[in-house]
Formats: sequence, C-alpha cells, structure tokens
Amino acid sequence: MPKQITNNLELIGLASLSGLLYSSWPLAYWLNPTANRGLASNLGGIGQPYNWVFIILDIISGLGVCAVAVWLYGSAHPRAHSLTKLAVINYGLFGLFTALDAILPVDCAADQNQCGALINHPLVIWHGLISLTSIACLTFSLMCIWWLVIRLGKKPSWLRYMLKTTLVVWLFFGFLTGILLFLNRSSALSQHVFIIACSLWTGLMPYVIRHEGITSLDRLNKTIKIRRRLARVVKSQFGA
Repeated sequence: MPKQITNNLELIGLASLSGLLYSSWPLAYWLNPTANRGLASNLGGIGQPYNWVFIILDIISGLGVCAVAVWLYGSAHPRAHSLTKLAVINYGLFGLFTALDAILPVDCAADQNQCGALINHPLVIWHGLISLTSIACLTFSLMCIWWLVIRLGKKPSWLRYMLKTTLVVWLFFGFLTGILLFLNRSSALSQHVFIIACSLWTGLMPYVIRHEGITSLDRLNKTIKIRRRLARVVKSQFGA
C-alpha cells in the first residue's frame, strides 16, 4: 500500500479515535448514572465515582487531536488556503483546551445548584471558560472549512451535505444547551447531541482537509488568481 495512503488512514484513524473518546458520556450510564443527568463536565468532577475514567479519556482525546493538527499542518499543501491553516490551528487548540479542561475538573455541580457562590469555586469558573474556548475553536474550524467547501461551487456531494448537517445540528443544540442552562433546566439530552456533533467533526476533519481542504482549495486559489487576472485585463481594455 502506498505510504501516502497509509499515512492518511493512520491520520483519519487517530482523529476518529479521538472523536470517539471525546464522547465518553455513554459510559456514565453504567459508571455514574446520577451525574449523567447533568453537564458532561460533572462526570470528571472531583469526588465523582470513576471520574478518573472520564478525565483520562478526555486527556487522550485532546492530545490525539493535537497530534492530528500538527500532522495536518506539517503536511499541508504549500498553496493551501489561509483559512485551511486557520482551521487546522483552531482544531489543534480545541484538542489542547480539551486536555487542559480535563486536568482542571470542577469541584461541584453548578447546574444542580450545589456550588453556591461561584467565587468560592475557581475551578468551576476556569473549567467553564476553558470549555467554552475549546468549543469556540472547534466551531471556528468547522465554519472555515464549510465556507471554503461551499465556495468551491462543486456539485453537491455527501460530504457537503454532511458539513451542512453537522453545522446546523452543532449550532442548534449548542444554543439550546446554553438557553436551557440559563433557564436552569435539564440540558443533558441537548448537550449529548452537541457532543456527538463535536465528535463527528473531530473525526471528519482530516478527511475533509485531505480530500477537500488541500487539493480543492489549491484549485480555488488558482481560480481566484485567474479571476483577478481577467479583471485586470478587462479593466485595462475597457477602463478609463
């Protein structure tokens, strides 16, 4: 098997494994069903049963994503679009913040009114800020690639539909989870769907970059250059 194909399979395999480990919450149905009714971050909280399982899985997932991002960035096409590189960087930051988030677990369940004044629980504040930052980075990476793939103007494919569906589900359930938290309502189901969407993009990212974000975006760069040249020619011929 050609080395490049083998590398692609290893890359996609590592990303898929990282995405699968990121969605570790189903294990809580057996390990900690009570905490599974609240925020996923409660599963790794201090004092929770089997919290070390969820902490270790999140750390491995985050480091795996970082490794994939470094691999992608190092092997990127020289003429890859700048948004592709930004997407990869933010993808890596998502992995870094995910691992850091796991290292700083919450010490109480804020969504279940067990914390009291948050000023007395800095771990909850730091965990929340890092978690939001990680999700923002992953969302930005998806939106970058989504915009570039749509910009290509190619015929519709399963990948484009998958990107659109993932983005819609992502945004909808992300906002829904935030609203439910603000209203102090149970957000477990919506958050679980949101996490699944995150895992899906975590696994899809290298495939999209390899098959759409490198070759196709290089072609997009050429198309843009041709358009600019044509614009200059038209301006020189018909301009004032």
